[in-house]
Order: sequence, then structure tokens, then C-alpha cells
Amino acid sequence: MTEYWVSQGNKWCDFCKIFISNNPATIRNHEMGQRHKDFVAQRLADMRKDKAAKEKQEKEAARTFQQIEAKAIRSYQKDVASQETKQSQAPDDSVAGDAGTT
Repeated sequence: MTEYWVSQGNKWCDFCKIFISNNPATIRNHEMGQRHKDFVAQRLADMRKDKAAKEKQEKEAARTFQQIEAKAIRSYQKDVASQETKQSQAPDDSVAGDAGTT
């Protein structure tokens, strides 16, 4: 039986954004190259930078949320205190009306 020639195809390097031959020697040579190493280092630096920015944004959002919560609690406490003040100042008609009829 005859053998068929099969193309090895190309391998895409996500870091360098290029195609390289799909054989071990070429892949190893590419990965040992300075250009590839520089792109990998740049990608890692970008990932660290993005993570730091995301963490900073999350901390800012949490701090803002805590400030909003604190203001809401203070406002609620003021409302409760004003309601209690209004109730204590208003004459209690039900007690006075009941006492006179008995």
C-alpha cells in the first residue's frame, strides 16, 4: 500500500500572533527565542496590571457601598427618632377618652 503525504500544518503562537511550523524543533526554537520571551513577559505584565486595576475598582466600589449604607442607616435612625418624638408629643386620646367613660 502506498503512503500518503500528510502536511504537518502550522501552529499559532498566541503570544507572538504568528504561525510557526508544527514540529518540535521549530516550536522549541521559537519558544527559546528572545522575541517570544519578550511577548510572554509583556502579556504577564499586562495581566498583573489589569488585575491590580480590577482590585482597585472593586475596593472603590466596596468603599462607596459602605458610605451609602452608613448614610442610609443614619437617615433611618433620624426618621425613627423623629417618629418617636412626634408620638411622645402628641396627646394620647385613647387613654384620656377611656378614663372618663368608666
